[in-house]
Formats: sequence, C-alpha cells, structure tokens
Amino acid sequence: MCGIAGIASRGLSGDSDLVAVEKMAEIMRHRGPDDHGTHQGVHYAFSHRRLSIIDLEGGHQPMSNEDGTIWLVYNGEIYNFQDIREQLLQKGHRFRTGSDTEVIIHLYEDLGTDCVSRLNGMFAFALFDEKKKLLFVARDRVGIKPLYYSFNGGSLRFASEAKALVQTSSTLVGPDLRSVVDFFALSLVQEGRTAFEGISELRPAHRLVWEFGKQPRLERYWRPSYAAKSSLSRPELTEAVSSLLDDAVHSHLVSDVPVGTYLSGGLDSSLVSAIAGRYLPGELNTFSAGFIGRESVDERVYAREAAAFIGSNHHEVEVGPDGFMNNLAHIVWHMDEPTLSPGVYPYYFLCELVSRSVKVVLGGQGADELFGGYPRYRMALLEDNLKKAFSHGRYIRLATGLREYRRRYGLGGLKNELLRLNAPDDRRIYEIVSGFHPRRLPQLFSSEFKKKVSDYDPLEVFYESLGECDSDNLIDRMMYNDFHNMLASILRTEDRMSMAHSIESRVPLLDHRLVELAASIPAGEKVRGDEPKLILKNVGRGRVPESVISRRKQGFSAPMDSWLTGPLAEEAREFLLGGRAMARGYFSKDYAEKLFSRCIGQKKDIWRTWSLITFEMWNRVFLDGEVR
Repeated sequence: MCGIAGIASRGLSGDSDLVAVEKMAEIMRHRGPDDHGTHQGVHYAFSHRRLSIIDLEGGHQPMSNEDGTIWLVYNGEIYNFQDIREQLLQKGHRFRTGSDTEVIIHLYEDLGTDCVSRLNGMFAFALFDEKKKLLFVARDRVGIKPLYYSFNGGSLRFASEAKALVQTSSTLVGPDLRSVVDFFALSLVQEGRTAFEGISELRPAHRLVWEFGKQPRLERYWRPSYAAKSSLSRPELTEAVSSLLDDAVHSHLVSDVPVGTYLSGGLDSSLVSAIAGRYLPGELNTFSAGFIGRESVDERVYAREAAAFIGSNHHEVEVGPDGFMNNLAHIVWHMDEPTLSPGVYPYYFLCELVSRSVKVVLGGQGADELFGGYPRYRMALLEDNLKKAFSHGRYIRLATGLREYRRRYGLGGLKNELLRLNAPDDRRIYEIVSGFHPRRLPQLFSSEFKKKVSDYDPLEVFYESLGECDSDNLIDRMMYNDFHNMLASILRTEDRMSMAHSIESRVPLLDHRLVELAASIPAGEKVRGDEPKLILKNVGRGRVPESVISRRKQGFSAPMDSWLTGPLAEEAREFLLGGRAMARGYFSKDYAEKLFSRCIGQKKDIWRTWSLITFEMWNRVFLDGEVR
C-alpha cells in the first residue's frame, strides 16, 4: 500500500510542479514510510510514498520501462502478477525486479489502456507515455484503492488522498455544497464526488485517459451484471462460492511481511480468518476491538470463541470515550470527509493494534453487500410481500404481514412503510437507505443554506446511479446501490484507518470473480424470510463455530448512545450547538437542538447526531485548519 501523487500539464513541467508533488507525497507520508521517490518529465511530475510489502528491495517508484519512455506510480497489490509476468516473459519482455509494479508497465506495452482488464487486485495508478504524450490513470474494479483528481483545462493533478490536493492548491478550496446535501440525505457522498469543491474521485472500474491535444475522457471498463442469473443449484452455488473464496484468501496472503486478519466474531471475518488459518497454521494473528461503556455492542466474547476454534494468536484493544474530540479530529483528518458510521472511531484504534504485530491484514468487508447481510434486505422483502398482498386484495395476508412488520421494526417503522407502500421501487430504496428521511431533511437545513442548494436534488443523482443496474428485481437493485455507495464508504474507512497506521488492508471477499458470481446468484438464494446470507452461511458450516453462523448480525460500531448521553454529553452539546457551529449557517438551530434533545433524553437519532458532530469536526479540521 502506498501514496501516489502527480501533475501532468500541456505546458512544460517546472520547478513548482516538482515542489508541489513532493509536498503532496509528504502530506501522505503515513501511507508509505518505507521509501520515497520522485520523477519529473517534460510534461509531468510524479511522486510516490512506499509501504514495502512485496520485493522489499526492488520495488522503488516511480518506475519506468527499459528505455525510460513509460513511467508509473502505483498503489495496491496485483494478486495474479506472477501469472502475467510469466506470460510476458514468454513474449520477450525483460524484468529488472520481482515487483508487481513492473508487470503493469510491461502489460501496458502489450495491451495499452486495456491492460486493466487483466489485473486481479486492488490498485490505483498513473502512467505517462512520453512517446504518445498520454496520461493514463486507473482504479480497481471495486474501488478498494482510492484516487482523486482535479482538472483546470491545462493541467491535471491527482493523489491518493483528497487532502493532498486541497493543501497544495493555489486557490482556496471550499466545501462542495451538493456533497453536504448528499451526506445528510444518504449518509455518504455519492460516487465520483468528494466533500471538496473542484476535486473529483475517480470512480471504481474507471480509467481516465488524457491525450494531449484532446479533452480527458473517462471510461468504465467493468460492471457486474445482476440480470444474468445462475442456474446452479444451492449446493452447487455453495461449492462455487467456497472454492472462489478459498482461492481469493490464498492469493491475498501473498506477502514478504507478516499477515494477520481482523476477527470480530461475526460470520464474514471469522470465515476469512478460518481460511487464512488453514494456510498459516499456528502463525495467524487475529485482532478485535471491544468497548468501555456498553457490553451489548462488545463482540469480544464471540471473537475469542472463533479465535479458539481457528487456533489463532488473538489480540484485543478496548476503546473508550477518553480524549474523544481530539481523537475524532485526527480520524477526520485521515478520512478527508465526515462519516456517518461511528464504527470509524474504534477502527482507528483497531488498526493501531494491528500495526504492532503485522504489516498486512485481511478483513471480511463486502459480504453484506454481495450476499445479503443487511437487515434492510429482509425489510424490503417483507415490504414487497405487503405491496403484493395489498394490490391483489389479499387482506388476511396483508394484516399478517403488517403485524410481522410492526414486530420487527416497531410502530414508527410500520408508519413509514404504510406511507411508501405504493411508491416505485427506486423511491422505496431511497427512503430505506436515507440518513435523514426526505420528509425530515428540509427541516434540518437553514433557510439560507436551502437557497444555496435549491437547484440540486440528490434523488435525481440517486435515480441516475440506480438506472445503471441491469436488473428490475428490488433486492438486486438494493444490493447494486449498496455495492456502489455504502461499500464505497466502508472501503474509504478501511483504507484511511489502515493507512493512518501504515498497514495494508486487504479484502478477499471483493475479488472481482467473487463479485461477479455473487451478482449472478438469485436474490432468493441469498435472503429468505428473516434469514440473511444463506449461501455464505452454508460456506461457513464446518469452518467456523455454529454459534457464529446462527447469531444475528451485529455491526461494528462504538456505543455512541452510552457515550453521547453520558461522559460526552456536555462537550458534544457545546460542540454541536455552540455559536461557532451554528454560525456556519448550514442548519436550523431549532431543529439541531431538537435532534440533540432526542439523542440525550430518549437515545434516539444517535447516528444523525453523530453525523452532525463529524460534519462540524470536518469543518474545523479542513476549513478552520485545526489539525496539522
């Protein structure tokens, strides 16, 4: 894992470009403390910070081909690089190193920009072809590795983290107001955008190609199909998923430094850890976090059981509210944007624990989006049954379904369901995944802010994104949306928190072959009734404790309800409702006070209150300059 930065210009690259890329790399020193390199050509300057994982002595970057006409900076791991290397050797290519970096250069010489279709891994890279005067930037299929850029017509700047572009910009960079709306409407910033105006995210499975004399063009090179469904039986699907997952975990263990796994005690991390443990018998280190303040969200007892079953060397860290605001400031600095999930807070400390023992760690991220782990999929199935019962006049079935819905989701949930019962599917998805419900969102913002964003509707962008899904099935479309939005937010947390402590995090469940297989599995084979992850549970049987398979999903999140209503209450009140926060003009003070009162008095709207706190912290860190 590394940090990359660069500037490409139609004009000549000067000293100021070299200074800028070196400063960008220095801002991202945490991404690569082991080595640093810079190269400047006639029209470009590249810089690289390296975290040495493979070929520790020979992978210095930027790296070139034999005659120095193609230069590359690259962040990530290519898991099939040895196979590609052998094929390229047979074609006459010569290699100076044993790194996967050099494989990308020679593969580009063979295939041009189509080389990305051959790569199996996580990556973000930039390549300059001096003969063609061409800049080629690409990102892996799922978006595991980040890449951000800005383009002003004459030059293009890129970096692994948005802050590197913000803090080296010649002009003041402010917030993207559309992204502010997205964050509270959808609990995330939609793909392709960032929290900063004028800075874009290169979307997953996209490449950017800029031939001098033309405009840069963005191209999608991969998309999983949810429409083409597999005809395999459930046992056959289970075997196919099991075989691919085993291969993916095995390939993700390739490293010249120690490897471990996250282990929460849930199905996903336990399954990845169990497979890794087979290949590293007696050597596997596993890691989990627990909490001070509330035992009900502490999964350490399950993690210990799984670790004993697997036979791993298990490590734990306990996270509490001491130093909360100071810690949060550093977390937000690394994240580059506010975040809805309180899980980012303990993740920071978990990664610090990992860094004491290993340099590479595998996790179970992606399973929920691929195999139907989120409760909202089961909610949507029940809603779909209610809608069908209502439309066909089956009132006894409707009444039974309504009672079940109230039992699962309470009176408030039932009220929301009745209000959206006849809404189109995509609208229902929007309401289910929304942070602030569409009826509540206008109450949150001040009149002044609403005027500034009056011409922006996040729902239109949401519909446009969902329109790219090739399936009409409700659950397929929900999973497609989560794969492109929720997962992007999770992977951003995964990357930033691991890189904050200079460790490489890998996600074998997001091997693109497994993603394609999961998309082809009919929704009914993933989720049925109140039972999630049917296929993945079958894969896990015999590999992990049965108690891990049978327990209900519990998200990895800090006990914010206990902390915000207890030791952090007064500090949070002043931070959120004080004059400094309210003077920014984003929110209605009356509504913010009402929200905080519900948090403190009723332990409701905890996540929404957290989202306002992290947004204010983002303003203080990046607009007020409180950190670094």
